Amino acid sequence: MKVLKFIVCLVLISGLINSGNSFAKKDPVEHIFMRDFSGATQINANIIKIDLNNPRIAVEVALALNSTNRKEIVSTIAKREKAIVAINGSFFHSRSSVHSAVGLLMLDGNVISDSGHRRTSLGITEDKKVIIGIPKIKNMIMMPEIGVNLNLNGINQVRGKTHITLFTPLFGKTTKTNRGGREIIVKDSRVIGYSMNNAKIPSDGFVISMAKADSKVADKYPIGTQVFINSVLNSPWNRVKTLVTGSPQLLKNGRVYNTYYAEKLQSSIKAPNTRTAVGITQTNKLIMITVNGRITFNKLAELFKKLGARDALALDGGGSTEMYLDGKNMTPNFRPVTNAIVVKYY
Repeated sequence: MKVLKFIVCLVLISGLINSGNSFAKKDPVEHIFMRDFSGATQINANIIKIDLNNPRIAVEVALALNSTNRKEIVSTIAKREKAIVAINGSFFHSRSSVHSAVGLLMLDGNVISDSGHRRTSLGITEDKKVIIGIPKIKNMIMMPEIGVNLNLNGINQVRGKTHITLFTPLFGKTTKTNRGGREIIVKDSRVIGYSMNNAKIPSDGFVISMAKADSKVADKYPIGTQVFINSVLNSPWNRVKTLVTGSPQLLKNGRVYNTYYAEKLQSSIKAPNTRTAVGITQTNKLIMITVNGRITFNKLAELFKKLGARDALALDGGGSTEMYLDGKNMTPNFRPVTNAIVVKYY
């Protein structure tokens, strides 16, 4: 608590510590810089407050190189997206040639990536209301003509040993699978063929990759069969258009609510570290924070409380921590990541 009080005093008293607005005062984006010398290491925090009530503001998830399977630094993602603000997004896996987000990613109301991890997520509805919590979702393949529904274990991810995984053009040209099983190739919502592995993904279709399927797949799912993708989310997540998964949750209804243990995160994530996090206030202002220097989740939660947040969650941190603001990098890190949260001004 002493650290947080010290930080707040610095902001209130010293104009040198608080950089103030990076934009004109009428602009819906405010930048605050905080510095703390009271701990064992120096902590520098960049804080962005974004007024989501402004009709010209949009918050979106942007993919590295427009793919669910690539990596790129946040600043180049931001420049391509013509964003005024950007921070790194979800945690990610890097396995050989596959780089995929941990948890759920949604763009324009569509699930574009799902690793099966149900962790604290940030959801934004079409009317720019923010939801923070753990969504429940069921992704399915539906073949109504033959009465078949298949539950998906993953979307645009490395296929597990017993999994059914969906691959769309956002993943790349092929599925990159390299072991047994069968793959069903779908184009224009109809089955058009099969493959053992590493199938080509149609630009106007997708591939259903089944780790445990055998040669009878062609008999079970004949050529010409109609195929649909269906994602069912529980309320209020069924109203969400943009979604990115982080973890843990930091605040709930204005109180510290650290879900590190409940979400069974690995110990390396718990240790004090450089952090990226987001929160929302009662007045619908989105708060984005990057902290350079080692800070715990609880102290980060207290900082969000001081800033008036109602709910908050952490995103990927450590070397992934990066903030871009109005053409400038506000953090020293440049590790490529798979996605970013971007703010645009129309």
